[in-house]
Amino acid sequence: MQKLLPILSIFGPTGAGKTAVALALAKLLIEQEKVSGVDIISADSRQVYRDIPILSGADVPEEFENFTSGKIRLHGIGMLAADESWSLGQFQSLCFSVFEQAKKDNRAVLVVGGTALYHKQLLQADPRLRVLPNMSLRAELEELSVEQLQERLAIHNTKRLEDMNDSDRANPRRLVRAIEQESACVGIQNYETDLPEQKFLSVSAPSEILKERIAQRVQQRFATGAVAEVQKILKLPTVSEQLQTACGFVEISQFLAGEINEPTCLQNWADRELQYSKSQQKWETQFPDAHTDLLQVLDSVY
Repeated sequence: MQKLLPILSIFGPTGAGKTAVALALAKLLIEQEKVSGVDIISADSRQVYRDIPILSGADVPEEFENFTSGKIRLHGIGMLAADESWSLGQFQSLCFSVFEQAKKDNRAVLVVGGTALYHKQLLQADPRLRVLPNMSLRAELEELSVEQLQERLAIHNTKRLEDMNDSDRANPRRLVRAIEQESACVGIQNYETDLPEQKFLSVSAPSEILKERIAQRVQQRFATGAVAEVQKILKLPTVSEQLQTACGFVEISQFLAGEINEPTCLQNWADRELQYSKSQQKWETQFPDAHTDLLQVLDSVY
């Protein structure tokens, strides 16, 4: 049986250079023959949509395609249509399927991206995480008040309702998801306990550098196709809520509607990306044992 290699979660704020670090590490692991190959999984809840590669920053660098003929594989990019939903449970299922194959082939697995919750909950075996969206149930629950949703959840799991904080208990979306999970999770099996260890690598950069990189990135994406992507999506009959709330989508939608001009669009988009970057930095306290040095990771993890 092959050695069960640890999973390395690479996280950090937007603009910190997580993808570049992941590629550099993958090359080093292969060049030093520590593994037969590397699987890189995108932990980004927007890059999973195939219609917004430029807007979401999922345009794959040439290095992924050209380096060592498939020894580096990329997962979780461009998988969904615009009207499909993506959840933590679906992300976890994708990761576990990659883990199983990587274990057989002695490949390293790097989970890379800015959605910190995905890193935090990656190895959680709670079957409720893997319950897929039920659109017919959601349509039915949409007609209910908050009080009625609370009553409905209590029928399935009174303790789940009691354990919710005040904010979640008053949030219709959270209540609907809880009902959806509780009504579907009966009979779903937990994952086996033979799970890999998870290690963390924190990638960061000074605030001024992040601000400059974000502004440059926004301008580049606006100029190289993000507007056309949003324009195409706005013509679709149905668009997922996750896609509609992606950084840049709202701002470009307002620009296309004539509500704001181009400079305002770029500024608002950059401001929202920067705010998101700051919220990502707060997550660093959740990973106190994270490595911060690439070479240290090579020595201590692999």
